[in-house]
Amino acid sequence: MTKGMITGGSRLLWWMGLVLAAAIMAALFLHHRSVDNRMLLMRVDPEAILDSDPARAVALADGARVYAAHCASCHGVDAKGSRERAVPDMTDDDFLYGSGKASEIEQIVLHGIRAGDTRGWDLAAMPNYARAVPYAREKLPPLTPAGLRDVVAFLRAANGNGGYERAAIERGRLLFMRDAGCYDCHSSDAQGDPSIGAPNLVDGKWLKGNGSEADIAYTLEHGLAGVSPAFARALSPYDARAVAVYVASLHPQTRAAP
Repeated sequence: MTKGMITGGSRLLWWMGLVLAAAIMAALFLHHRSVDNRMLLMRVDPEAILDSDPARAVALADGARVYAAHCASCHGVDAKGSRERAVPDMTDDDFLYGSGKASEIEQIVLHGIRAGDTRGWDLAAMPNYARAVPYAREKLPPLTPAGLRDVVAFLRAANGNGGYERAAIERGRLLFMRDAGCYDCHSSDAQGDPSIGAPNLVDGKWLKGNGSEADIAYTLEHGLAGVSPAFARALSPYDARAVAVYVASLHPQTRAAP
């Protein structure tokens, strides 16, 4: 082996070591920058993240990853949910719980809805009015088939659908406001209560089905009590915040970049 060959080999090893060192330094830089960005997201108000260019980009990228892994199986890859399964659409401005704030979504991500977490949402559920005992938490009478038809007539008429007798609509309204106790969750104007997850019943938007007679009757007969998992033990606080910000960004009023 000649001296020139030894020198050439040494130079090659030197350059390879230099490239490796540069790659390690770049990886460490990116890691520290990622850590800094994550710390930033956990320090600031969740509602301010979408208005901050660097924080927004980081949160949306990581939030999309978390959504795909943990949320898309129910809410869909496009986040539009399923009216067949009563899974809310995450891309509209019709909020079942709260007002669509990132902090509210983060609370749901961490503690769920009817998920057995004492810090989660579990204040009410839709009764099953075809059963002898429609609601375990409060004594409510079941509805007769005729009563069910009257409530359907009232709700359909309230959404602008014609063809119902005035007497049937009035009977349905009285059941809604009195014996059936619907007003207690959905309020006396039937516009719902997002503090307990009771949907608006007169805006033409439906959590279950499309507002047909059959769909409304099915909900009255079988009830609704959807569950959203509590991810407090499955996700890090950062991932929970990132996915909450990502979901908040899907709503029409926050979808556009600042």
